[in-house]
Amino acid sequence: MIGAPLRLWLQAPSLVAAPGLSVRGVWRERQAVRIRMHDAQGHRGLGEALPLPGYSRDDAAAVHAMLSRLAAQLSASGLVVPPAAPGAAQIEAALAPLEAALAAAPGARFALECALLDLLSRRAGLAAAAWLAEGRPLHAVPVSVLLPDAADEAVAEAGRAAARGHRVLKLKIARADRSAAQEDRLCADVRAAAEAAAPGRVRLRLDANGALDAAQLPARLAALSRHGIELVEEPVSGAALLDLPPLPMPWAADESLADPQLCAALLRLPPGRRPAVLVLKPAELGLVRCLALAAEAAAQGLGLIVTHSLDGEPGLAAARALAAALPVAPWPCGLAPHPGLRRPAPSQAVLAPPLAPGLGLDDDGGQAP
Repeated sequence: MIGAPLRLWLQAPSLVAAPGLSVRGVWRERQAVRIRMHDAQGHRGLGEALPLPGYSRDDAAAVHAMLSRLAAQLSASGLVVPPAAPGAAQIEAALAPLEAALAAAPGARFALECALLDLLSRRAGLAAAAWLAEGRPLHAVPVSVLLPDAADEAVAEAGRAAARGHRVLKLKIARADRSAAQEDRLCADVRAAAEAAAPGRVRLRLDANGALDAAQLPARLAALSRHGIELVEEPVSGAALLDLPPLPMPWAADESLADPQLCAALLRLPPGRRPAVLVLKPAELGLVRCLALAAEAAAQGLGLIVTHSLDGEPGLAAARALAAALPVAPWPCGLAPHPGLRRPAPSQAVLAPPLAPGLGLDDDGGQAP
């Protein structure tokens, strides 16, 4: 027997001051937008969007305006969750009537998805990861470390991270402030620091953010491969990814996944030319779409990486839940703490499957007692 639809009630969103942080040498002030919802029995859910100026597709003001309109629109009827859908399909079904409004509002969608995930998993008495997994075993998630921009700091952190047990260190390349020769030297120095701390156990991950020269790409990657490279993320930009020849190292699709048509075309490429891994960013793609992409990637034998987008505690908790719930064990994920969190957190080499109900946070976004 199918029960009655569940109605959830949204509070008006709030703008919350968030710690600023430096990205690629530029200081960025940030504001978070929080949304809270509850049901008639007192279960609650907390969601948050924390757009990163210069990178996110929307900003805090736009997210706040969108969530304010939706909260007012739903003040009488509530947000209806159909009773028959399992797991993340419940989130998708609940937000389906709002699809037109949310299509161009990824931050607002992510905040609502987080709040729904938090509330619905609490109602079920489950951790968010277990609720998303729908009975699949949860994964312990290995964590990669993004090295600092400054070369001396990157080398020092490489040694520290390797000593803590991290087995993948990520380095941004194709930067305007470094030559290819300087990047090559930095990779060598980072590799040496990691080897000194954990001989033979650490690999480097490169992230080009689409900025490498397509004509020189095979030769450039062949030269870098001697440093023990795991993969390169987004080596070139946009449709140029569709024309890549076989490369001397695996590559991962990242920013290109935000374009649904390009993403579909990448997944249709033949083996040897398609990405070996998809980088899933829930704050940009949405939790529901990340799970759909994960299922498609797993069916094709592709790897999966989940990474935060310098989110606050609710967004980071949601991303960690997603990683633990994937249909296949992920590659080391970009889920380490970052300087933009409100509360300092230890850097763990492996994240155990979360056990606390929901996202495991209190109403202010801190770790629940």
